[in-house]
Amino acid sequence: MTAFIFRFRRIRLLQKCIAGWMACAVLAGCWDSREIEDLSIILGVAIDMDQDMLELTYQHLIAQKKQENAYTNITTLYGDSIQYASREQAKQVARAPLYNFIRLVLISDQALRKWRIDQLLDTYNRSYKTSRNSVVMVVKGSAKEALTKTGKHKDIPSVDLRDLAKNSALNEKIPPKITLGDISIRISQGADFLIQRLDTGEGGNRLTGAALISGQTKKFAGWLDEEDISGINWMLGNTEGTVVKAEDPRTNHAMVFEVDKVKRKLIPRANGQDISFTVRIKTALNLNENRVVSADLLKEPFLQTAREAAQEEIKESVLRSLSKLRKEKADVAGFRTKIKTDYPEAWDRVENNWPDTFSQIPIDVLVDVEVRRTGAYSKGAGSP
Repeated sequence: MTAFIFRFRRIRLLQKCIAGWMACAVLAGCWDSREIEDLSIILGVAIDMDQDMLELTYQHLIAQKKQENAYTNITTLYGDSIQYASREQAKQVARAPLYNFIRLVLISDQALRKWRIDQLLDTYNRSYKTSRNSVVMVVKGSAKEALTKTGKHKDIPSVDLRDLAKNSALNEKIPPKITLGDISIRISQGADFLIQRLDTGEGGNRLTGAALISGQTKKFAGWLDEEDISGINWMLGNTEGTVVKAEDPRTNHAMVFEVDKVKRKLIPRANGQDISFTVRIKTALNLNENRVVSADLLKEPFLQTAREAAQEEIKESVLRSLSKLRKEKADVAGFRTKIKTDYPEAWDRVENNWPDTFSQIPIDVLVDVEVRRTGAYSKGAGSP
């Protein structure tokens, strides 16, 4: 009986200790918390060159207790490294910078020609707790200028441009967005990749084409225009929701299709020393706009003409992009990954010389189009 009472008291004491510890933890709050009025939240970064010095521009969101009172400002700093230039903020900005919420990193083409991209982004991956989802863009000209231009919907430039990067799902001439995390993976793989190109002008910020980054040198390797991007997106299978414009060969009138579904497959073949590929694209389209006045949209002759016209347009786009990529010796569509996975022995032979190999191997393009809907109906089908 005495042992039971002793054990019961020990349990009660332990329960009280746990309850007291939990109460202290709740009441104490966050020991490392900072008042919101003391923070300067960095939303965007622009990296430029000023002769041989790095010019670093931060867009700050100055937080307030009332959200409507928050505002932004721009701070420009100089140094021979990103980390050193960032520390120069202490001379100009009273509030402590918070890097966790960076939405956008802009890099000028001059900076990319001078520095490797892994060198420019290293401190954001290594030292600061920046989100790996932060969007990266390359600016032709001044990256700082892009941070000063308010978006079409009057949004903060960093937030507006971050959202603009997602629009590759609506337009096949916009490359897929790329983030700090994506770039880190590409760099570790030694793969070529694209970064969305941003132009600044009197009309405001505008996406137009892409910057090509070499997986070998990690440096800027050239520009790709919007037509190049269109074919690349087809090879990547990133065209769902976009449109295809084709012409009726008899009337030269336009037909505009929306891409409903798309599947792409890269098929490698290795036979001894010979490597080749087939790019197979299968897509389902809906006719959204038609200017072929005399066409009967429900009959097979028109459907066949529409299929063939769309197939030819897609195939020409892919072949045009392949020609440009092979000329630049840049594999941004994943050919290296397929040969490495399916034919590892062949990959071992060409790995060290893949750019040259890619520029020479035969690549066939096969396109299969299905026109699912034309927007027409048979007589009486639409009647009440």
